[in-house]
Amino acid sequence: SFAGCGKKEAPISPDLILPGPVGHFRLSQEGESLWLSWVFPRVNQLGQPLSQIEGFRLYRAEVPGASPASGCAPDFVLLADINLEYPKAGRIEGDRAVYRDRDLSPGRCYSYRVAAYGPGGGLGSWSPVLSRAWGVLPQAPASLTARAGDHEVELMWPEVKFLRDGSPIRDLAGYAVYRKTGQGQWQRLNSAPLPAPRYQDVAVTNEVEYTYTIRAVRRLGQYELESLDSPRRTVTPQDLTPPPPPQNLVAVPTARGVELRWEPSPVADLAGYRVYRRRAGEAQPERLTPELVKTAHFVDLQTVPGQTYYYTVTAVDNAKRANESGPSAEAMVADR
Repeated sequence: SFAGCGKKEAPISPDLILPGPVGHFRLSQEGESLWLSWVFPRVNQLGQPLSQIEGFRLYRAEVPGASPASGCAPDFVLLADINLEYPKAGRIEGDRAVYRDRDLSPGRCYSYRVAAYGPGGGLGSWSPVLSRAWGVLPQAPASLTARAGDHEVELMWPEVKFLRDGSPIRDLAGYAVYRKTGQGQWQRLNSAPLPAPRYQDVAVTNEVEYTYTIRAVRRLGQYELESLDSPRRTVTPQDLTPPPPPQNLVAVPTARGVELRWEPSPVADLAGYRVYRRRAGEAQPERLTPELVKTAHFVDLQTVPGQTYYYTVTAVDNAKRANESGPSAEAMVADR
């Protein structure tokens, strides 16, 4: 038997195997800074669970113009060594690292890559390279008007015509609309910049508070460069649509008074009904029901013999502003 006569090699310690690439490497622009973020690598270069990392090294290359160097590899220089034990550069948020680059010059294109290192200090696998052109920011829109309606918000702002250094803007791509709900995160609503300084947001829910801001957007090659925020505006869309008037109101004299019945309202947001009455010769009816009537039925106990009464009913929804329908057709009870 030849079993067992092969040469055995000592197992490689997982600590000696370099880390794999970071996850979710992202590059974004916020005001005067470029922000980079990534998630800690989960595995080493053999695909095994990663036992330990000590930090990250973030490298940057820069070239003139609005696009990365082509043809030859850019000259990457160490930008930050982020040690997990003493993260002087960058910020650690759980299993995520964040770095803010503020050392930026207009007319340059910056490229970034990052790698984790383990106890031995050797760099693991590189992330993809992410690039962004930099320039003078556009001026922010000087004002913002927000008008809330029923399931919609209309936004308007003045055009932006200059860069922050006062020079005319010649490469305006348009405008970006940002929205947040309560204390939530800002979300950009339009993927492509808007050519005109207006926007109608119909993806809103009534009675929910929304805050908006606008940024002007420059086009630098294949990249966008956003301004600082416009003034913010907070509005709350409201239900402004009343229910339809109740149908088929019938008034019947009884021994107790006048009994009213009508078809139940079909609307889903119904809060109840209001009943109105006027006497012959009166122009304006009075409301008989201080509280909303919850069913499609009401008995008027306050009638006087010998009077003619005209009744109407309205429907009211459960919106904060309690939208009330127009009156139903009148039902008359004559000379009891």
